Amino acid sequence: MTASIHPTLQAPVSRRWVEQAVPGSWILLWEFPFWLVFLYGSLVPSSAFARQEWFGIPMRVGDILASLSGLLYGLGLVVQRVVLRRKAPIAILGWLLMLLGYGLLRLWTGWLALEDQLGMSFALLLVASPPLQAAGLMSAYDAIQARSFLNRFSFLLALVCLLYTAESVLGLGLRADAGQAVNSDFGIQRVRGPLFGASTGYLLLLPAIGWALHNMFRSGSSRFLSVFSMLCLLGAFLGMGSRAGLILLGVFLSTLVLLLRAMKRSQQTALFGAAFAIVVGFVVYSRADTSRLTNLEDNYRKVTHETALNIITDQPAFTLILGQGYGSIWTWYRRDSLRGDMIAVGDNTISTPFGPSLYHSHSTLLQLAVEFGVSGLLWLGLLIFTIVRLALYRCSDMAWKIFALALAVSLLSFPFDLFLFKEVRVSSAWWLYVFAALQIQSGGGDRT
Repeated sequence: MTASIHPTLQAPVSRRWVEQAVPGSWILLWEFPFWLVFLYGSLVPSSAFARQEWFGIPMRVGDILASLSGLLYGLGLVVQRVVLRRKAPIAILGWLLMLLGYGLLRLWTGWLALEDQLGMSFALLLVASPPLQAAGLMSAYDAIQARSFLNRFSFLLALVCLLYTAESVLGLGLRADAGQAVNSDFGIQRVRGPLFGASTGYLLLLPAIGWALHNMFRSGSSRFLSVFSMLCLLGAFLGMGSRAGLILLGVFLSTLVLLLRAMKRSQQTALFGAAFAIVVGFVVYSRADTSRLTNLEDNYRKVTHETALNIITDQPAFTLILGQGYGSIWTWYRRDSLRGDMIAVGDNTISTPFGPSLYHSHSTLLQLAVEFGVSGLLWLGLLIFTIVRLALYRCSDMAWKIFALALAVSLLSFPFDLFLFKEVRVSSAWWLYVFAALQIQSGGGDRT
């Protein structure tokens, strides 16, 4: 008996790439709600629409659309799994939903006022929406279709980054006057936009850079589009002026060199990426003030970490195991919604029974450890294991390992900000890379 070969893989390289790049009509229909939400979140600033209160909760239009998209594709996931019997790697999603259910239980049995309980409950819904959207979207695809989706998504993300970078470096006048005064300590306007902030974008850009590198050194991919995407993504990455982002980029390139040495392969991939970073960095930093990058001190984060340490050292073991309860230390949603202008100018600290702190933890790791306890850390450990295993998969080729390595290095972002619990637009893009990678690997597409 001869093994069957996917008809796409029998086609010539040029034809194969075109067939993968142009989706079928059913795929366009399936992805249409996602692209609407993504383009809205990428191009329309949240300040363009006033917050409206629904059920006593101040909500932004973008957050409402994100939650609806999560519910829609979550329903699609149920249909794919239960009705159509399609397999999908969603174990990490199931454990996350149970963790959020635990957080909701602790929230509503706690001492917070009703308006804060409602606000933090909606925040939990927003936490669940990005992975539900990503898992549901990928559940209809095989490995080749998931790879094709990442090609489309990464290219459009590169175009968005090109727009953001042009606005920051060239001053196209797309930002409001109030926005021009923010992040003014970099010589130029730090690259940011509705999709990601200057201090948060590296979480989603690092996997995107990894995918661009993956395509550059994989047969059947368009070299021109891969190089163009890499240039746009690196320009935005360096233009954000994020100290944490630059550290992670350095970790990625250094680890890539070690990976290539361990596999006795040429280091041209890492050297090519490093050359790109140097060239783009020269263009960006020739107009920027790099002095802020040499100062790693952050007193606000320092006192927040000290307060978290006080909680860990002063509380009994039973309380540490259960966690303080979601929202009990950092009740940030209504403050962020109703006092965003004040927070932007420095009114961002609170007083807790354990000491002063930023109004939210600014760390996914602290959030999980302090408010969710052991259950939060166990879920984080499962997530790390799931993603790192992608990079260690023995049967994959070098191009795949490069992408999986970038995705694994992005996990180091979690101590630096409250990504998965607050930055819904950033985490939406990051979860797409995670579930697409799981779908590709489970279908053997990392070897095609």
